[in-house]
Amino acid sequence: MNELNLQALLLDESFVNYCKGTNKEDIEKWEKWLQKYPEHKASITELQETIVAMGHYAGELSVQTNYERLQSQIKKRANQHSFTEIGMAVWLKIAALLVVVGAISLFLFKQQLAEEQPKNVQHIGAPGKDDALLTLKDGSVVSLADIKNGSVVALQGGVEIQKNNDGELVYKAVEKERIASTAMNKIATNRGNQYQIILPDGSKAFLNANSTLIYPLKFSENERHVHMTGEVYFEIAKIETGMGKRIPFYVETANQKIEVLGTHFNVNAYDDEPYTTTTLLEGSVRVSSKKRNESVLLKPGQRALLNEALRVENVDISQEVAWINGDFVFKGEELVSLLRKVSRWYNVDVACPERLEKLKFDGMVSRSQPLSTIIDMLQTTGKVKLTLNGRRLIVID
Repeated sequence: MNELNLQALLLDESFVNYCKGTNKEDIEKWEKWLQKYPEHKASITELQETIVAMGHYAGELSVQTNYERLQSQIKKRANQHSFTEIGMAVWLKIAALLVVVGAISLFLFKQQLAEEQPKNVQHIGAPGKDDALLTLKDGSVVSLADIKNGSVVALQGGVEIQKNNDGELVYKAVEKERIASTAMNKIATNRGNQYQIILPDGSKAFLNANSTLIYPLKFSENERHVHMTGEVYFEIAKIETGMGKRIPFYVETANQKIEVLGTHFNVNAYDDEPYTTTTLLEGSVRVSSKKRNESVLLKPGQRALLNEALRVENVDISQEVAWINGDFVFKGEELVSLLRKVSRWYNVDVACPERLEKLKFDGMVSRSQPLSTIIDMLQTTGKVKLTLNGRRLIVID
């Protein structure tokens, strides 16, 4: 394969997508091409490794800076008069390599500019958006906002990870005999982000801002386990063994373990909340404390609160899971609790005098509204005034 063809490949978006494993159609296209032209497999593999490596490097440093540095090196070499000392052929290979790497960097720079549009930037006071970081079994991290809907995110251990047309992360077994149940993935949202995922068993999980979920590529045949932090809403798929027995699903947080047989429920386990709460919408769950030998069985419309002890109370479900429907619902909610939710969703820090923390508020606001709407709602009560200084929301008398 000559240099002209190499340069053409470097500027071919479908080929770069194939190398990075980000588009199913492009992957299939180039795999078929390699079957037709097997004599080029070694060259393509080498180029693929180079593109992946440069893509990683580009993520760590400025691609534009890297490209300009390489161009400078090419010019510097061209101005030197020592070709005869080590041989013209060697210098030509070095120059060719710099041109190839420079072309890769230029392409990735253009691609990076295209991806880093204002739509991916959360301005101060703007509502949160769908985004998360996916950590694969080999430790590599993928920003899901950078993956187009309907594309393949990764192929690993016999499992194809897709971002479907609705933007959800979906796991599909393509080679069941190759899937290792010990291989783990982690999805994490930052402040100002949320994300939905369909787990390998078909269960659904919806992560609120600043949350994580760790799960296997393949669940055990006898039981299913996941670990979480932050807040996650679950809809657990009912799965039975060949003997007709339901396979239990376990959700673990730092302080509790939840056993599920097939149900809908919400778990709030943020470190800065006074309680870890589990709210049941449908079915039944058993919540157990890890610190004390106690557990409770919840009925729909109840929630378990765990601090030092475990207790159950009836609850207004509409308020507990309003975030899933895209709303804030406050019914006699203390200001300090309200501000924690605001901080996570709008990615701001908050400062509130302790004497005002217990003030209670009622109201309903869509999470799609800017932060200014929340500020106006609170100020119209006449109880407090607020000011936004950069990313710092300050409550004053």
